[in-house]
Amino acid sequence: MFKLNLVTPEKKLVSNQEIDEVTLPAFRGELNILPGHSPLMTTLEPGILKYKLKGASEQVRVAISWGYCQVSTDAVNVLAEGAVTKEEIEIKKVNEHLKTQEQRLSSETLDDESWQHVQHEVARLNAEVELSQGKPS
Repeated sequence: MFKLNLVTPEKKLVSNQEIDEVTLPAFRGELNILPGHSPLMTTLEPGILKYKLKGASEQVRVAISWGYCQVSTDAVNVLAEGAVTKEEIEIKKVNEHLKTQEQRLSSETLDDESWQHVQHEVARLNAEVELSQGKPS
């Protein structure tokens, strides 16, 4: 059996769910994990995490912020700073916050740490917009 666990500090989104595959927004690009994948650990970037439940034809999609992923022989464990499903997204608030953060990038002088934080926030918000619009990634 190949299982997925997806947790944030606030909630468990997926707990020991049997899956056929999972696709993650890893630090160096999209990472597709299938049963039998070699064990690894990686950091995650903001984006869309996709997984197929065992025997299902459609993918489940979740927008995540940065985090960590650990792959073992029988499971994928994801710890994300935040994660939301399409149903949890309040698109009006997301768009307002995205506009504010994009303005900060273009008009404010930010130190390296602040610039990186705002960049991650913009990426997370863009993932939520993408998920809410149902666009394939």
